Amino acid sequence: MTIQTQQEKEVGQPSAVDSQQTELSLEPNAEHEPWKPDTRVKKALCAQAFCVFIISLDMTILTATLPTVAHALGANATESFWIAASYLLANAVCQPTMAALAEAFGRQAMFLGSVGVFTVGSIACATAPSVVTMLAGRTIQGIGGGGVISVNLIILSDFVPLRQRSKYQGLIQLVFALGTNIAPIIGGAMVDSSWRWIFYINLPFCAVGLVIVPLFLRYEEEVTPMREKLRSFDWIGSASMVVSSTLFLVGMSWGGNRYSWRSSAVLVPIVAGLEGMLLTFFFERHVAKNPFLRLSIFQHWSGSVVTLCTVIQGYLLFAMTYYLVIYLMACQLYSPILAGTGLLPFAMTVVPVSGVTGSLITRIGRYRWSIWLGWSLSVLGLGLLVLLGPGTHPAAWVVVFMCAGAGQGLLLIGHSVAIQASCKTKDAAYAVSMYSFARSFGLCLGVILGGTIFQNFLRVRLGNDGLPRIIANDFEAYIPILQALSSENSPKMQLREAYAWALKMLFATSTGVGFFALLLSLTIGDYTLDTAFIPEHSLRK
Repeated sequence: MTIQTQQEKEVGQPSAVDSQQTELSLEPNAEHEPWKPDTRVKKALCAQAFCVFIISLDMTILTATLPTVAHALGANATESFWIAASYLLANAVCQPTMAALAEAFGRQAMFLGSVGVFTVGSIACATAPSVVTMLAGRTIQGIGGGGVISVNLIILSDFVPLRQRSKYQGLIQLVFALGTNIAPIIGGAMVDSSWRWIFYINLPFCAVGLVIVPLFLRYEEEVTPMREKLRSFDWIGSASMVVSSTLFLVGMSWGGNRYSWRSSAVLVPIVAGLEGMLLTFFFERHVAKNPFLRLSIFQHWSGSVVTLCTVIQGYLLFAMTYYLVIYLMACQLYSPILAGTGLLPFAMTVVPVSGVTGSLITRIGRYRWSIWLGWSLSVLGLGLLVLLGPGTHPAAWVVVFMCAGAGQGLLLIGHSVAIQASCKTKDAAYAVSMYSFARSFGLCLGVILGGTIFQNFLRVRLGNDGLPRIIANDFEAYIPILQALSSENSPKMQLREAYAWALKMLFATSTGVGFFALLLSLTIGDYTLDTAFIPEHSLRK
């Protein structure tokens, strides 16, 4: 086995040196104590973790409560979809821009500003009198959330050496995974009182975040005139990327759902989005003086493969988190709070596995094992999900959920470390922001493609069983109706079987996608984590 040194990454040539010898020659602290965070870094990490937890809640808090919120606001099927999707869409498309703004205007300012934007969005959602206000609030929340997530990872790359970074990223990811996985339970509990508490609950956390960030995350930053910052920022490339990725995701969301895949309403935004992204990459490579995207992170095959695998992992993570709740509510007939509780085996496996994986990578200095094992467990878990049905015993689906959760926990850390290890040291901040964007982009695809696949198969099964196909158009809102049906002289069991069959098809498709990612991951390169680390930023005392 060979690994690549930092110098070889700069020129793109593989090393022929034995891995053990290379590690010994590259260890920058071989004669010193291992790096440990001082009090300032610990405080900064606490502030980051707290804010990430706030943001993570809103990614999945509507999973079990969307039908209630949609009904209260009088939303139709399309509007209901966008109440959930608008947050993820805004979160994803703004991340590269927010990362670039942090580079230009300062980490602390952008991190604090992102928390403030998220707070404004939460207030708009909590007080929303209509669907339009709710959609606006969710979009504003998404922009703020995207800024927190992307800038958070950049801050870690500023102060923590690459080898130790996985440990602390593991802790942050643990907080993120905890938030996204307990959110359905919190939402299910809150909705019994009022759905507005789903958003009001953010406000005390946001208030604390707005106080501790300026206290704990205090950068020593160069004073640069605002006019120079505004003039040097890559506004054209940033705007082009936001518009292009938005067009692509909106077009994908309409395909097979609102319009036919062959419809111009679907094809035009998808094609325009793809062409726009290609033009953006060309502009960043050949025209932009200060590009907001560093395409050098893709100069190695590994960087490109890890990015694609991260998109797929994001897709599968959301598809599982969301549709496992649908399984529990439609097939097992659980209430929203019980469905959120039923997701705990998945959640409580993702969380500790993420933390342990980060610590192990730091200890042994290798990361590919976590990616390979993670994809193997994910594919196994997805394959076992195909076997679930209305009559599956809880003990069986608990084990399956845990298997799938373990795979996702391994991948959350492995991918992040891999993309940073494969790039130049000076590009680490851009690499980690691209990882964050890729994962969030995948989460959007999980909402869009997962919903399209499930709806189409549900529509087919309903038609074959002689049941109204229109149920598939608003399958979330129909679940309470299904649960209220009498078991006698009603199609209740047929409907449960129809939901279960559509879920089987979704998980079978996802298994194939996961297996493709597993094969891709086998080509990821092995780079050293023991690179020289010279911080370009510092915290004030």
